[in-house]
Amino acid sequence: MRRLLPFIIFTIYCIPYVYLSMQKDFEDGSKANYIIMAMVTVVLSYLSGLIRADSSLILGNIVSFSTSYFYNALRLPGPKWEKYFSPFTSVEQIVLISLAALVLQMIVYTLARKRAKRYIRKAMISK
Repeated sequence: MRRLLPFIIFTIYCIPYVYLSMQKDFEDGSKANYIIMAMVTVVLSYLSGLIRADSSLILGNIVSFSTSYFYNALRLPGPKWEKYFSPFTSVEQIVLISLAALVLQMIVYTLARKRAKRYIRKAMISK
């Protein structure tokens, strides 16, 4: 179980959240997927901080960004797609959203690490 949880976290991180959110936004005008993306990545980063799954967090974000970029390139963005995300291009949008999500994740990860350290200290003192 000790190695399974970081693997599960990594696997969930590999979903191209940014691309899926942009696609849903383009198709339906719905911003709900951005919120879902933020909530899922915040929970994953919190879990990563608690169990010290640093590599899952880092590699998962790299794979998620790469697959979002790849799917955007496969889509062969047309003029409607590019115009929808103006003043940015779809690639710039992927980069900006990924960076914003990463900053949010790092904040939550740091808070989770502090909480885990505090919990370990209390457990050591009570022994």
